Amino acid sequence: MRTPLQARSESSADRMLDAALTLLADGGLRAVTVAAVAREAGTSNGSLYHRFGDRGGLLLAAQDRALGQIEAATARAFARADAEPDDDRALAMLAREALAIFGTHRAALRTFLVEAAGQPEFEARTVRSSHLLATTVTDWLRTRFDARDEDAEAAYRLLFALGAAQALFDDAQVSPGRTDPDRFADAVARAVGAVVRA
Repeated sequence: MRTPLQARSESSADRMLDAALTLLADGGLRAVTVAAVAREAGTSNGSLYHRFGDRGGLLLAAQDRALGQIEAATARAFARADAEPDDDRALAMLAREALAIFGTHRAALRTFLVEAAGQPEFEARTVRSSHLLATTVTDWLRTRFDARDEDAEAAYRLLFALGAAQALFDDAQVSPGRTDPDRFADAVARAVGAVVRA
């Protein structure tokens, strides 16, 4: 029995998006060419053009997938934190997960926050995602800790700055010293806690 055409098409599109994200991780925007994606995905150039229109359409779809994965991971992290009755443990969980999310998606973040900065076709989706994350974090901090708006916003910016630094720089580029990831996450949680409990 043959796989239905729609399922094959979606599978091919998924392979092309996965290939684009792999190439982004390996070499940034310049590495993502139609030929390279088709080769990596085991499809044809024509298939890519048919599905995404052109390289730009493929990159926008890859950006949407990467940012969607970050948004979904963030939503899952906050759902788990909501289930934790202890505020300090909930903050520690979120700090660990936020840093892990930025670390896991560092290539996509580096690409779309830095390489694609100033390119209008990418800017709107990046801003929408950042604002969604900001709203998720600040609403949770206001609800959970009765944080003032400006404190919740400052805490989000602290988390975003640390996460972005983790996405943009290797640990050895930041400092010659080493820190245990769990201890660092605990320190971040304490810092966020201090800000929202001010």
